[in-house]
Amino acid sequence: MMALAVASALAFAFLNGAIDAGTLAGSVISSRSLSPRRALLIAALGTFAGSMLLGSAVVHTLGRHLVVFDALPASASPLTAVSAAALAALVWVAFGVLLGLPGSFTHALLGGWLGAFFALGGPRAVHWGAAAQVLLGVLAVPLLGLAAAWTALRLFYNYGDRLSSRSQSFLSDVESLMFAGLSVVHGANASQKSMALLAVGAMDLSAGPGAALEVPGWVRLIVSLAFASGILLGATRTLKTVGFRICRVGTVHSFLALGVSGSLVLGSTLVGLPLSPGQLNSACLLGVGAGHNPKTVRWGVAVDLLANWAVTFPAAAVLGFFLAKVL
Repeated sequence: MMALAVASALAFAFLNGAIDAGTLAGSVISSRSLSPRRALLIAALGTFAGSMLLGSAVVHTLGRHLVVFDALPASASPLTAVSAAALAALVWVAFGVLLGLPGSFTHALLGGWLGAFFALGGPRAVHWGAAAQVLLGVLAVPLLGLAAAWTALRLFYNYGDRLSSRSQSFLSDVESLMFAGLSVVHGANASQKSMALLAVGAMDLSAGPGAALEVPGWVRLIVSLAFASGILLGATRTLKTVGFRICRVGTVHSFLALGVSGSLVLGSTLVGLPLSPGQLNSACLLGVGAGHNPKTVRWGVAVDLLANWAVTFPAAAVLGFFLAKVL
């Protein structure tokens, strides 16, 4: 079971990185500030650095605050929940990839994780209050990002005409730096979901479910490598969906979207909220697009993305439940 847990968690990290290649780099590529190859390289290096260096708060949220290990019967292993949750998320998000839609790994993993523990230990195995708070945060932060990005663009338009042409061109250089910073905080938040799966598995094997939850160095390293490798290989169809099909993205739009998104991802990571960075990036692009001209936003694509995210959590929860029963 440990081999299945490790394989599924690493596959989750790799595919997460491949999907996030589009949601992370789409705006900076479509604004032509960076070439696709350079953007993906920066994203991979930044993600690896953030994954290795920026703490474990999200790991503890998933591994300790959402579920109750003591509620599991003696015959049930947390490794089963790890495998079921990762496989449920993989199956559902892979289905979205086939359609060219970047599904939310956070929604999928949360659904699979809670569904698996519910299957193994019943209602007592889930901290429902904590789960409700996390889900509310996961839904609220992208809405906050959309509103903040819209506001930022309107404020820029009120004062932007006073900027010199040199200042305008300077934004392109700063945009690249902001993209690198977003890659770092993005890696810190997104990769910790896979780390949580393996940390729970390692804890179960070494000292049992009641032990302290820690992230071994080997877990942090292999997850970071898997995530960065996924980004380097990238998902071209998803890149086009987020970077080009939501709205037309210029340097100013990308600059503001990156700034808002990076700030919110950093704050969420520090407090341990397992955010969906891809969802937030897309929401910020919608915000700047609507702030520029609502008619330039391809709302049909936006509705498709929202519908995909809306059904992801319940679908993954059902998958996680049944996989936990089968494994």
